[in-house]
Amino acid sequence: MGVDVTTEEVLQQMRAAGGRVTAQRRAVLDALAATQPHPSVEDVAAYVQRSDPDIHLSTVYRTLNTLTEIGVVSHVHLDHGRSVYHFTHDDEPHLVCRSCSAVSHLETATFTHVRRIVADATGFDLEHGHFAWSARCPACRGEAAAAGRSEPASSHEHPAPTGAAGPADDGP
Repeated sequence: MGVDVTTEEVLQQMRAAGGRVTAQRRAVLDALAATQPHPSVEDVAAYVQRSDPDIHLSTVYRTLNTLTEIGVVSHVHLDHGRSVYHFTHDDEPHLVCRSCSAVSHLETATFTHVRRIVADATGFDLEHGHFAWSARCPACRGEAAAAGRSEPASSHEHPAPTGAAGPADDGP
């Protein structure tokens, strides 16, 4: 899912929006592309700092904020914690497992169908983008059913992602 985009395409979009192309912005864009899907700011910073340790976390935050303002990058809040970043070309709604924090996308056609149902039932125009939908992934649902629970146990064994995709992620 999602759309592949090159750093050069994003740089062109940034220039068209009046943004300056600096070495730091290029490094952050390269890191963002290399750490997809769903990197946190810390993931992006760690990648950048491998090649340029002088670029600080605050510079990565400012750069991602500027890229968000320009419209080439967007972020999504996952559940109660981290935010993850992606290029605006990847505009599908996100799902996050409330048990293991795995991240996946919801196909746009499915979201459009749900949006229509909500609008018909309530009059509200459902939007996506800034927040992920809370859900439970297939693995967690299966574990809960096998144990006869409605929720997985707190000793859940899925690895907690640090921005990388979890086990239920189907990628961009």
